[in-house]
Amino acid sequence: MTRTEVEFGSGGGTCRAWRYRPGPWSGSGTNPRPCVVMAHGFGATRDAGLEPYAARFAAAGMHVLLFDYRHFGASDGHPRHLVSVRRQLEDFANAVEFARALGDVDPTRIAVWGTSFSGGHALVTAARVPGVAAAVCQCPMMDGLAAVRRILQYAGPAQLLRLTAHGLWDLCLAPFARAHYVPTSAPRARSRS
Repeated sequence: MTRTEVEFGSGGGTCRAWRYRPGPWSGSGTNPRPCVVMAHGFGATRDAGLEPYAARFAAAGMHVLLFDYRHFGASDGHPRHLVSVRRQLEDFANAVEFARALGDVDPTRIAVWGTSFSGGHALVTAARVPGVAAAVCQCPMMDGLAAVRRILQYAGPAQLLRLTAHGLWDLCLAPFARAHYVPTSAPRARSRS
């Protein structure tokens, strides 16, 4: 198995990816082989825990294209860390088309794989992009209204109002080419002495 840095165009920008070439193949023939196209969930990048999955797929004999969405990680895009469902779905579709064009990939055996927010993207990509052979959606984010209900259940209306205020403030700043950022992880806990 080998990993190389590759890039593909999407929405006038460049997405960067790791391409994993497979190890020994237990399937019939040597080439072309299937490819798994994968990306991370909300606010995360390809180097945030997905490498072991990609390495296992490659060890099992498949190609893997593990990419960062525009605005995240090594990919282009300003402002940084912009979550845009429309753009991320476009990036996923372009990643599938890029994988199909790789010479040693079987274009009829492309699978999409996503986790959390990207699990929803994988499912939508499989439905929209003709010829996707399989979709793996690990704990996919599929229903925004259901997510809002869960926030109300476990965090209460005050937290939902805070999140809404963050979103509204970001919308107010957008016409001025500014963005309002909200951390997607908690601050590091202090050690107990």
